[in-house]
Amino acid sequence: MHSGVTDSGEWEAVRPLLARKYEVVTPDLPGFGSEAERPGELSLADYVLGTFEGAAALVGTSFGGRAVLEAALAAPERSTKLVLIDANVFGWSEDVQRVQRDEEALFDEGRSDDAAELMARSWLAGPQREPDDVDGELYERVRAMVKRGYELQAGGEGSLKRVEIDLARIATPTLVIRGALDWPDVATAADRFVRELPDAREEVVAGCAHLPTMERPDEVARLILEFLDA
Repeated sequence: MHSGVTDSGEWEAVRPLLARKYEVVTPDLPGFGSEAERPGELSLADYVLGTFEGAAALVGTSFGGRAVLEAALAAPERSTKLVLIDANVFGWSEDVQRVQRDEEALFDEGRSDDAAELMARSWLAGPQREPDDVDGELYERVRAMVKRGYELQAGGEGSLKRVEIDLARIATPTLVIRGALDWPDVATAADRFVRELPDAREEVVAGCAHLPTMERPDEVARLILEFLDA
């Protein structure tokens, strides 16, 4: 499951590496990519569990990490392993909340280009780099994904079902991956996942921020495959 600033295209370079050995499903969440936002209350767990049959390893980046955690809580028998990539379900610092407020203000003013720029700068480049420090084509891809999400979500009447994440109830073996250059909140969340989940370990990917799936796809695929094969 992709992040809240991308769509299923986030997995474009990772998917074929995993598909050499496993069947891989990379859907768009409602309101992203090719999936229209749905009216009414959306259960992330129900949506995730409806994208495959039987049991599977569930992998999610950021917002997608919350989605797979909710699925694992709702149907533990259907999650064989979990991979959480730059996920944080514990709340954000004032610095990140300021970014979120600025994005909302820009969007409300009709400045979607500026809002998308802010999201690419904040999440792809991250707090420790400038936009020129990351691949220009990749930067534009993320901006385009963000803008597509704005188009699908504009005027929407959808809402998310609120779910309390009780980590003690998740016995599924879990790999926690994070980019070394991401916001400090993500490192704090990763530490908490490792401490509070019954069976979890962490891996840090150098040279990237919130989207290692796009900046370091080979490394992310290697870590996932090693974890699934263990």
